[in-house]
Order: sequence, then C-alpha cells, then structure tokens
Amino acid sequence: MTYDDSLTKIHITQPLTSKTIVELMEDYPNLEKITCSKSLYDRISKKYISALKELEIIVEISYEWGRKPIYGDEIGNKVIELVNNGVSPEKIANTLNISLKTVYYLNNKFSNHDIKLKRGRKIKYDSVIRNKIKNLHDKGVKPKEIAQLENIPLRSVYYIINSF
Repeated sequence: MTYDDSLTKIHITQPLTSKTIVELMEDYPNLEKITCSKSLYDRISKKYISALKELEIIVEISYEWGRKPIYGDEIGNKVIELVNNGVSPEKIANTLNISLKTVYYLNNKFSNHDIKLKRGRKIKYDSVIRNKIKNLHDKGVKPKEIAQLENIPLRSVYYIINSF
C-alpha cells in the first residue's frame, strides 16, 4: 500500500498499539496530528498518548461520521449555473457526465433559491390546446373530429380528454 509522505494529519478507526504507532511513524514521517472518535480515544492507553506527545504528535478527538461527498462545490455550482441558463437536466447530466438523479440532488443542495426542475417528459400540447380539446368534447364533438380539426393523433385526443 502506498502512503502520502507529506500528510501531516490522519484519522484512525482502530485503537493505537505499539505496533501501529511504529507503522504510522514509518508510513507518515511528517505526521503531526492523529484524529479519532471519542469512543476510540477512550480506549487508547494514556502511555501511548503521552509517548506521542513527546514525539510532538497530537492525538485529538474528531467526529468524521458518514460518507465523504463525491461531488464538491465546483460541480454543484456548475449545475446551478446551467439550470439558471435554462439547460435541461438531461443535457446537464450529459455535459457533466453525471447521472440525472445527481443533477436533481445537486440542484436541491446548492441552490439558494427555489429553482424547481420539472421531472419527467415535457407536455407535448400546451394548456391552450388542451383546454380547446376539452371544450370541444364538452360541446359534444366526437374525438375523431377533434383529432382532424386540431391535426393531432386520435390517441392523444383520448389521452387529453381522460386526463381532465
């Protein structure tokens, strides 16, 4: 396993033993600080902590719970910028090479104002045409005639009628 020699701070998840201290000193020669959880700190021998203090290595409690974020501020800000420019979520996902779900997640996480991305497909027929079809149907015009008048497929007419 390769280690970064320039690291000055590491977080441990296993109790310190004399063997692990020696390994840490060999792997990280510039080590200045070791962090661990409170429960782990309580299990570390006070002799080890004082020995590390003599070596000018600080052992302190640090809470590092949960998974580290995959996408940082840079990608999140790019998503917000593209959303503000009116780019569709699908195009954002393709240009940034991230999943569509991630685009929605990053938009919700990084937006300071309510920019709602519409989920799903765009409506093919706007509300004016939909209302016109509904009114014609309410007047008793047959769906086949409505389809011919509006020059749209019959199944779309039925779909619009049934959606009201």
